[in-house]
Amino acid sequence: MKKLKPWVKIIAVLCLVCALFFLPFLFKTSPSVTSEASEQKEYVTDAKCEVSIKVAGSEIPLELEEYVIGVVAAEMPANFQLEALKAQAIAARTYVLKTTNYGEKEIEPTVARQVFYDAETRKENWDKSFEEYESKVREAVESTAGEIITYNNELITAMFHSMSTGMTESSKNYSGNDIPYLQPVASADYQHAPNYESSKKFTIAEWNKLLNVNWTIKNINQLKIERNNTGRVETVSMGKQQWTGRDLRTLLDLRSTDFRIEVKGDQIVVTTEGYGHGVGMSQYGADAMAENGATAHKILQHYYKDTKIEKINCKN
Repeated sequence: MKKLKPWVKIIAVLCLVCALFFLPFLFKTSPSVTSEASEQKEYVTDAKCEVSIKVAGSEIPLELEEYVIGVVAAEMPANFQLEALKAQAIAARTYVLKTTNYGEKEIEPTVARQVFYDAETRKENWDKSFEEYESKVREAVESTAGEIITYNNELITAMFHSMSTGMTESSKNYSGNDIPYLQPVASADYQHAPNYESSKKFTIAEWNKLLNVNWTIKNINQLKIERNNTGRVETVSMGKQQWTGRDLRTLLDLRSTDFRIEVKGDQIVVTTEGYGHGVGMSQYGADAMAENGATAHKILQHYYKDTKIEKINCKN
């Protein structure tokens, strides 16, 4: 075997010494690099968005998901199907984030926005069923945590109502604004919902006071009622006097704009079908769909056309 030259031996020894000196440092730093990569990956995929919701009338802001629990408990019966409650949670979360610009503004806990019940109110309302219903609502919210509905990469205005009349209302019919994802869709909740039909009676004196007119009972039979393409009342008129269906619903405190007016004896009877403005998701319709096996996502994509369900982007 050929002998190595002295200078080659010296270089080899120096390399071995350097390797032995730096080797511990290499092993010491390696785990730290791996840990940082893992933490970055965990942040991107699993981190919760720290959004607080300010409810008008309350001094303490609520963490987003706790707020959504209070809305679902207030807006939808807790004995509804779990998938319907999940759909309500996603819609409520989307609505509050859109309305408050991710918590920058406060939200009114009213039917005009979203009703909210705190834990104390939930206990009082649910009484002996509190633990069962609280657990169920929390499951619905926590299992959908962070999920929102978008259209063209933006949060939608996730309008919802109690029960429809076989067909939901379009945003154009309701407000004049034609929104692509708030179009009429079939809704079978009229076969499912209790108290679907409801009547209110008025004397002619009550009627005249509410509408600020001076009619006789015979004038009621001369009313002209025009309906829109979803079957709801568009206008009610007599001569030069005219009201929209929404106006009359407000003035007479009716459950919906799908109503008929009749004279029975000396009383005026107004019979309504459904409950609410009719736009977006029908809550009883969602429950009917869930009972037939539909998932929360299927329910939402039925009522909000061409939308996507995504996770909140925590980096924005």
